[in-house]
Amino acid sequence: MNKMKIEVFFSLILMSISCFSGLLFMYLVLNNCCYIISWEIFNIMSLFVELDILFDWVSCSFSMLVCLISSSVCMFSVSYMKGDINNKRFMLVLMLFVMSMNFLIFIPSFISLILGWDGLGLVSFCLVIYYQNNKSLSAGMLTVLMNRVGDCFILSGISVMVLLGHWNYLCIWYFWFFDVCMVFIVIAGMTKSAQIPFSSWLPAAMAAPTPVSALVHSSTLVTAGVFLLIRFYYCLVEVEYFCLFMIFISIMTTFMSGICAVYEYDMKKIIALSTLSQLGVMMMSLGMKMPMLALFHLYTHALFKALLFLCGGNIIHCYNGVQDIRDIKGVSYNLPLTGVIFNISNMALCGFPFLAGFYSKDLIIEILLSNNMNLLMGLFAMFGVCLTMLYSMRMSIFMMWGDVKSVIYENMEDSDMFVVYSMIILCFGALFGGFSLQSLVMSFNEVIMLPIFYKLLVLMLIFLCMLISLSVWGLSSGKQKYNVLYWCNSKMWFLSFLSGFPFLIFMKLSSNSTLKLIDNGWLEMLGGQGLLLFLKNVMLLMERWMVVMFNVNMIVIIFILIFM
Repeated sequence: MNKMKIEVFFSLILMSISCFSGLLFMYLVLNNCCYIISWEIFNIMSLFVELDILFDWVSCSFSMLVCLISSSVCMFSVSYMKGDINNKRFMLVLMLFVMSMNFLIFIPSFISLILGWDGLGLVSFCLVIYYQNNKSLSAGMLTVLMNRVGDCFILSGISVMVLLGHWNYLCIWYFWFFDVCMVFIVIAGMTKSAQIPFSSWLPAAMAAPTPVSALVHSSTLVTAGVFLLIRFYYCLVEVEYFCLFMIFISIMTTFMSGICAVYEYDMKKIIALSTLSQLGVMMMSLGMKMPMLALFHLYTHALFKALLFLCGGNIIHCYNGVQDIRDIKGVSYNLPLTGVIFNISNMALCGFPFLAGFYSKDLIIEILLSNNMNLLMGLFAMFGVCLTMLYSMRMSIFMMWGDVKSVIYENMEDSDMFVVYSMIILCFGALFGGFSLQSLVMSFNEVIMLPIFYKLLVLMLIFLCMLISLSVWGLSSGKQKYNVLYWCNSKMWFLSFLSGFPFLIFMKLSSNSTLKLIDNGWLEMLGGQGLLLFLKNVMLLMERWMVVMFNVNMIVIIFILIFM
């Protein structure tokens, strides 16, 4: 009897947890209730430290989605990580990641929530440096240091909330330094969700294995910041200029990531930049005072983005590790099933009608058009939507419908059942997830009155961008003219340089001064060199006094011998 693979075992466990969370979610929705389990750890005077667990429809639905995607990723890892000698360690770290995410989802206590928040940052570092080469190590350091910034602000928020006497975010009222605490939470959410100026770590984290990218950059790590802001939304909205700030930051993030994706040739980085763009869309809906719409887009995005990463991982696996879209040609001919599913997930990302992304994205754009917003910001937002279509079509033109006469590798086929099973499950989510969520749960009662031109604007933009993509990249040979614009956008507006270089300069200067002042200075004087110098002086002094005493004793002896 063959032993069950550890990936299949964990996949079945996660699928069972997902089904249980789905049943609990339906029960809570039908009965319109929630449950809180609370354990008091200790109290000091009027300060209570508790471990709470919250079961409501938001936490149960999000946990169901995370476990479903994690189950598919574990099944996909059977094929992708085949032959890796450390696959058991990889799966255990991946399970720690899922457990940390569930801690973040179910714990409403701010001080206990640090278990999940900090766990995500530390375990993500272990996953990014999994391949243990220079690129992975540098990407891991950038990821963990950028997330440490958010952790510091979370700890600062916990310190400020001592004034309340508790840390449960379900019952926060106005107190001294309330605005300061909310600012800390916003900055922490921005770092985790890679908003400008903390965006550089997300494309760098693509150094991790593709199953990690499918899980981390779809429904777990990058959405943790958005989920935190959704939980704190009813406190954050009381802060002045919160909505304006979120709209500005989110639109700039969407615009920047879209522009950079158009100039990128690494497939995984293009998908990562599309994740960054959609995170900006979620933050934008928060700025437009629609937290449940942000949660809806978070769910639909998690489904089709995990599917997109799995398809990309299968393509990379079959093409012997090639990630440059200029070198990947004829995927629809060599891998027909993967090509079809890849196009479905790409169309869901673009917001094609009646796919998962359409139901949330179309509603966000309609609210954007009906909102009282600055004209420049509105144009930037619509241009960001167009850029999503442009870089998605560009990737499909290069990879799916390119020259068939490319290098064909051995065993290039869609016959691996583990890969097919994992992609088919998420494909149903990308096809019917948006309609199911909107019909059953996410019922938005807002009446949006728009002219017929605005209602059809999304469809017109989609088809216009299709024509532009076909005309620009359809007949091109894949060669790019290297100029200042290409250099700036391919370097992601130098965000990684600007976020990492000043820190390195500061560390270099401080380490040099520390080396001279402490290591070569006081520590030497108080340590080995100082002790050696002290003992040397003591021995010299003792030697001098020994000579003096010897001479005195000799004189005394001579006098005694003479006069005796």
